[in-house]
Amino acid sequence: MKEIVIDGPYFEDFHVGQFLEQAPAVTLTEGHATAHQMLCGDRLRMPLSHHLCQQITAVDKPLVNPSMVIGVAIGQTTYATQNVMGNLFYRGLILKKPVYIGDTLSTTTKVVALRQNKVKGGRPATGMVALEMNIINQHGDEILHFWRCPMVPCRDVKAVTGHADELDFIPSDISSDALKDAVPANWNSSMFKELINGPHFNEVEEDNHFIIKARDTVTNAPELTRLTLNLAKTHTDAGASIYGQRLVYGGQTISIAAAQMIRALPNVMTHIAWTHCNHTAPVFENDILRSEVIVKNKISLDTGGGLVELQINVFAERSDTAPTSVKDTQVLDWGLVVLMA
Repeated sequence: MKEIVIDGPYFEDFHVGQFLEQAPAVTLTEGHATAHQMLCGDRLRMPLSHHLCQQITAVDKPLVNPSMVIGVAIGQTTYATQNVMGNLFYRGLILKKPVYIGDTLSTTTKVVALRQNKVKGGRPATGMVALEMNIINQHGDEILHFWRCPMVPCRDVKAVTGHADELDFIPSDISSDALKDAVPANWNSSMFKELINGPHFNEVEEDNHFIIKARDTVTNAPELTRLTLNLAKTHTDAGASIYGQRLVYGGQTISIAAAQMIRALPNVMTHIAWTHCNHTAPVFENDILRSEVIVKNKISLDTGGGLVELQINVFAERSDTAPTSVKDTQVLDWGLVVLMA
């Protein structure tokens, strides 16, 4: 009998220009929406109210929560990161078209840069793998395009690969025009403002700093990992984690932060883009997360309402038995652009 070991790629297995194994396409259903809501508690209005969504979008299908869309898209890219030690950053993420229940997402992942880390203190060799992702729907429309950079171990702990690509070609800014182009052209923002009371675009002030007192405990982390097709072993197997316990999928931290943001800005219509997203420290199951939201910039739209650029900082409190037990350590530095009426 021939034994075949199934394992994810290591840093030496990548080369620039490589297209990675394609993940299964995913048709997003009410089941996905319900599970995501249970795990993250997002109060974004249109994914929750099908009637409101139809009135605003003129589409006879519910909007999928953008955090869920992005979570699945990231999960579809994780063939490359089965042995990941941590995802360092996301860049240039724009939701170019809204996604509705019943839409099918397909993702293509390409290696665009490789950079081995300097070996410090006799630690095993590792490297950064810059990935470029394109996500389309069943009609071939581009839904998302973005970059992310995981850190992956070398198979040979003393490897010297020579990979030293610069990563500064990955865009760190998104233009106002690109943001405006991503705003759904046929949504009726005036009706949204008429139907929903409370603060809208004109009432939101730049430099407001919201400190959200309500915190959320991270639970059922492997379930969201599996729901989004995420293959990273560190999220489901404590033995595969450099911390000795499961690392929470970054998409769950981000989704909880998005839900907490809605407490400050309850009339956000949808997410448009991530200007940046940096995981600054690990998150573990049962960590208690809190968020602070800063209004950085506002862009008015000719159609009414506008875009609001937010800086969201997320902090974790964890028990003294956790691998890193610092209280109230920052775990997420996130730049989010949202649409408001």
